[in-house]
Amino acid sequence: MRRPLCLLGLVYVSAVFIAISFLAGRTPTYETLDKEHVIVAGYVEGKEYRMSQERKVSVISLSEAVIIQENQVAILEQFLSDSEKISQNRLHNSWKKNRGNLSREDAGGIEGVLCYMQEGKQPQMGSLVLMQGKFRAFSHASNQGEFDAADYYRIMGKQGRVMECRFVAQSSAYDVFREKMWLLRDYLSLVVDACYDGEDASVMKAMLLGEKGTLDADIKELYRQTGIIHILAVSGLHLSIIGMGCHKLFKKARIPNVINIILTIGLMYCYGTMTGMGISMLRAYIMFGIHLGASLAGRTYDLLTAVTVAAFVTLLRQPFYMWHSGFLFSFGAVCGIGLFLPAALENLLGHSKAERAFFSGALVSLSTMPVYLCFYYEFPPYSVFLNLIVIPCMALVLLCALFGMAAAVCFLPLGQILAEPVHICLAFYEKCCSVCLKLPGNRWITGCPKPWQVAAFFGILAVLVVCNNRLSKLHFWQGVLCALFVLSVRIPQGLQVTVVDVGQGDCIYLSDDRVNMLIDGGSSSKSDVASYQIVPFLKHRGVSQLDAVIVTHPDSDHISGICTMLEQTAGEEHIEIGALYLPDVGNAGRNEGYRELERLSTAADVPVYYIGSGERIWRGDIMLTCIHPEKGWNTQESNAYSTVMHLTYGGFTALFTGDLEGEGEQRVLRNIREDRSQDLNFRDLTLLKVAHHGSKNSTSEAFLKELNPKIALISAGRANRYGHPHKELMERLEKQGCMIYNTQESGAVTVRVRGRKVQVETFLE
Repeated sequence: MRRPLCLLGLVYVSAVFIAISFLAGRTPTYETLDKEHVIVAGYVEGKEYRMSQERKVSVISLSEAVIIQENQVAILEQFLSDSEKISQNRLHNSWKKNRGNLSREDAGGIEGVLCYMQEGKQPQMGSLVLMQGKFRAFSHASNQGEFDAADYYRIMGKQGRVMECRFVAQSSAYDVFREKMWLLRDYLSLVVDACYDGEDASVMKAMLLGEKGTLDADIKELYRQTGIIHILAVSGLHLSIIGMGCHKLFKKARIPNVINIILTIGLMYCYGTMTGMGISMLRAYIMFGIHLGASLAGRTYDLLTAVTVAAFVTLLRQPFYMWHSGFLFSFGAVCGIGLFLPAALENLLGHSKAERAFFSGALVSLSTMPVYLCFYYEFPPYSVFLNLIVIPCMALVLLCALFGMAAAVCFLPLGQILAEPVHICLAFYEKCCSVCLKLPGNRWITGCPKPWQVAAFFGILAVLVVCNNRLSKLHFWQGVLCALFVLSVRIPQGLQVTVVDVGQGDCIYLSDDRVNMLIDGGSSSKSDVASYQIVPFLKHRGVSQLDAVIVTHPDSDHISGICTMLEQTAGEEHIEIGALYLPDVGNAGRNEGYRELERLSTAADVPVYYIGSGERIWRGDIMLTCIHPEKGWNTQESNAYSTVMHLTYGGFTALFTGDLEGEGEQRVLRNIREDRSQDLNFRDLTLLKVAHHGSKNSTSEAFLKELNPKIALISAGRANRYGHPHKELMERLEKQGCMIYNTQESGAVTVRVRGRKVQVETFLE
């Protein structure tokens, strides 16, 4: 049997996939501990620096962690003070045996935490420590496309953070080797800071030392948008340059081959430990070791067998890495090189080096495209060309940076001189990225592919590889195009109405496959709601342009995200807006927020329309009719003049009410009762977006009786200080017989309409 390890590895990976998909269960969040002062103990697994509230803080990663019962703290302090009398093995065995008895009942599943330290003493690597601070739970995403912190940190083996953490005590025993590697990294970080300016220093510390926590956010986002963020990871490129460089150097020094390999692997292990041994580094290290071992044994190095062993070891270490983007990108790229690339290169029409180089980069990108789309919902087409420029230069960047760092240790001015070529290359990278972002079609937003699409994509590629010898070149490339089509195609969904969970605020998404619109988009409880909730949701749905954005009124909890989107002419938040609709009210109602929207729209070249009672917006099969306010109505109460829109889509009807209450609601109710000239169906409404987040003074009993809605949707923040939705309002809705959905409990709520069928889907239930 050829490559038996590959077959065994495939079976193991399949078993891990099935286990974590169907047996792992939902990640606990420990919200009962949130914001509570706790005492935590555990082993120092890692140390790094991160930016928190615009300042650099030390973050300690604890493994085998326990939230300690208060009555056990003194006992543990005494135990740690006596630890110098106990060997490290006995200490570890004692901790492993008794840690369950020390844990609080409501924190039994916690295995690891991140401690954001205050200024003061730093614990040593591998030591058992006692810390004190405020616990912050990781939360789940409540919208499609939103980053799920709880799931991500579960993969990383962490179940919470301890903020403003204070060091209490530690054991005398610690891991001397890992502590020395950390001190070396910390020292080299200072050397890099001395050789480079701010942005360049943060990039080089990420590239050379694996220190990503202080990486400049704008540079990181620029590299991500253009598809070259992989150059910031310590990975196979580093090992090929450093590892093979050392190996060849030792060879020239006539060091025996066995000692040469041992020294090289040992040095690479030290480097990997110093840089944190990330997923890419671990994969590259294992494959590098197998490569050297094969040369020592006189065997042929097999890429696929090596990557299988690396995957096995990585997943054995942490099975949940199966869902980690770094794992999927790293191993996906290598599998693409080993499986798909050879077959594809055989089908090239020409054989020039330029053509082979271009297609090699493009085909490796193709093999990882499903991963990119599943995590980022878009693909940068120009990344194929950009990587052809960037990757060849990386050897020069790394060599200059490594020699410069070594030189700076001995003589700082020499290190600063050698840093100049690196600065030029980084400036060149940044310029290339900026140019790519200005080119037309710089982003291909497809949305998140369905599981069946990913399976079909890889199935087609597998068929192309297996049947390569029996296919013509034309048929091979037709198969590749077919795989791309399957991955990017979107099945018609009919009308979708989604109340996005933006906390204490409003954001409603409307779509019928051809048209995409928003009604409001803001929050008063979530900062930068556009970047973290609204835009990721739109990208997940494959939306690159909004045909219309309707603002009901200019309160910040309805417009903060829209303002951010209008301010962005490029970058992650850049979603094209076709038109902005504002309520057509008198000057008294055009407050500061209203004028800010007008100003931002003018600056972004977005046309502004003013809409009043009786006017309509017709897009595709969606008809929106404005019921309120009357044109030119002069009032300073923005809630009262909230734009009320009636939606008609076949037999489906809905009413969107903003923060309507008081005099405004009375006017709408009177108009509904007295003016039927618009041929709108208000009675037996299918869907009502409940006004003002479910406040006590909105959506009166008379209003509900007139509309008789079947479904009521409420958008309100969890544990908000206003008490929304109010108990009396909920009782009115229940009395009316409405099906009630609340973003506090359900996350984003989507109503799908296909013909006469109406289906309600909640994100969290």
